Amino acid sequence: MYSQDIDEILHRIENCEVGVCVIGVGTIGLPLATFLAHKGFSVRGLDISQKRVDEINSAAVVYEYREILEKVRADEKLKAMTDPKEALTGVEMIFVCVPTPLNKNNEMDISNLYNVANKIAPFIKSGMILIFESSVSIGTTKEIANHIEKLTGFKFGRDLGLAYCPERYNPSPMKKSKIDSEYNIVAKGENFPLDRISRVVGGVDEKSTKIAKAIYSSFITNGVSEVSTIEAAEATKLLENIFRDVNIALVNELAKIMPKFGLDIFEIIDAAKTKPFAFMPHYPGAGVGGECIPVDTWYLISQARKIGIETKLMRMAREVNDSMPDHMIQLLSAKLHEFGKEIKNSNITILGLCYKKNVPDIRLSPTFVIIEKLNNMNANLIVCDPVYANMPCPVSLTSPVESFKNSDAVLLVTDHDAFTSIEFKDVRNQMRTPIVIDGRNFFAKKDLTRLGFSYVAIGKP
Repeated sequence: MYSQDIDEILHRIENCEVGVCVIGVGTIGLPLATFLAHKGFSVRGLDISQKRVDEINSAAVVYEYREILEKVRADEKLKAMTDPKEALTGVEMIFVCVPTPLNKNNEMDISNLYNVANKIAPFIKSGMILIFESSVSIGTTKEIANHIEKLTGFKFGRDLGLAYCPERYNPSPMKKSKIDSEYNIVAKGENFPLDRISRVVGGVDEKSTKIAKAIYSSFITNGVSEVSTIEAAEATKLLENIFRDVNIALVNELAKIMPKFGLDIFEIIDAAKTKPFAFMPHYPGAGVGGECIPVDTWYLISQARKIGIETKLMRMAREVNDSMPDHMIQLLSAKLHEFGKEIKNSNITILGLCYKKNVPDIRLSPTFVIIEKLNNMNANLIVCDPVYANMPCPVSLTSPVESFKNSDAVLLVTDHDAFTSIEFKDVRNQMRTPIVIDGRNFFAKKDLTRLGFSYVAIGKP
C-alpha cells in the first residue's frame, strides 16, 4: 500500500480494505487489535505465547473489551497466532506493541524489538508500513528500522512506510472524586476507552505520517495529531509519563511534610485544584508501579547520561517515588511500637498486589518491594488481592475472609474498590493488634477509630 498514491491509500483505509497484523497482543496490542477489528479491518495478532493466542481465539481474555473481542472473533475479523509467516501473509500494515522493560541497570531493554525484526524480516514485502507503539527512548524506532533495512534490503521512506504512535491506554480508567470530609478518593467510573483517547503520530516522511493518522482516525474519536518526526512522537510519550512521575514525587514528598504541621495533604490538594488554571491534581501513595511511569523516566535518565547530561530532577523524582514503600514500613513500625511490638514476628496483612486499583496487573508493583523488605525483617505476611486472585501469581494470595486472623496490622497498598466491602467490625474481632496503615487514603479514619483501630494514612496527620 505504501507504494500507492496517498489518495488511494486513504480510500482503502476508509473502506477497511487493508490487512493488518498487530505484533504483541498483550496489554497494549490486544485493545488495538480489538478496535481495529471492530472497525472492520481483517486483523491478525502475532504473539510468542501460545497460551495468550488460545485465550484470544477463545475470547477468554479478562479485560474491559471482552464483549467486543467476542464479537470480532465471532465475525472472524481477528485471529491470533504464533507463526510469523501465517500472520504476515497478505498483510500491508504492521503494528509493533511488544514490551520494552528495564534491565538490572535501569536501562531500556529493546531485545524484544530486535527479536521481532529478526522474525518478521523474511516476510516483509515492499509497500508495507510499520507502525511502532512500544515505549522507547528517543531514536529507538529508527534504530530498529535500520536493522530491518539491513535484513531486507528495503529502505524506509522509499520501499516501506514507517511511523511511531506512542501507546495511550488506561486500563479500567476512572476519575478521583471527593466523597467525605476526610477527602478520601474513590473511583466514580468515568471511562476513557481506547477510542476516546487522542493520539499522536510521527512518520519517517509525510506519507507515512498521513497513513498512520488515517488508520488511527478510523476508530479514534477524539483526534489524532501529527508531529514533525518519529523522534518528536517518541519524546511526547516520555514527557507525558515523566510529567506524572515528577508531579507524583512532589505530592509524595509533601505527604511526608504536611502531617508534621498537622495538615492533611488531601485537603490541601482538594483546595489547590479549585484554581481554574495552572494546577493539575496528583495524589500521593505507597509507590508508583506499572511499565509506563517509572520506566519512561529511567529511559530518558539513561539516555541523557550517555550524552553527558545529568538529569537531577527526574532522578530525584525516581528516588522520592521509590522511597514510598519504605515510608509505609516506617509508619507501620511506629504504630507497632505504640503497642510494644516490632515488625519481627508480627503478622502483617497486605491488601493489594496490583500496581493500580481494579486492574489485574502486577508489573513493578510497589507491593513487591514492601513484601521483600518485610520478609527481610522477619515479618509474617498475608497478601490479599481479589482482583488478581485468579491469575498466575509469584506470591501466595489469601482470600479476604481469611486475611485478618491474628493479624497485627493491615497495610492497604492498592485501593481496589473490592476492599470497600470489608466489614471492619468483624475484622477488629479477628485481629490481634488493631492497626491500619492506609497507603492510598482509602478508608475513613473516623469510622475505623470509632471501632477501636489505630489508623494512620500517608499524607494525613
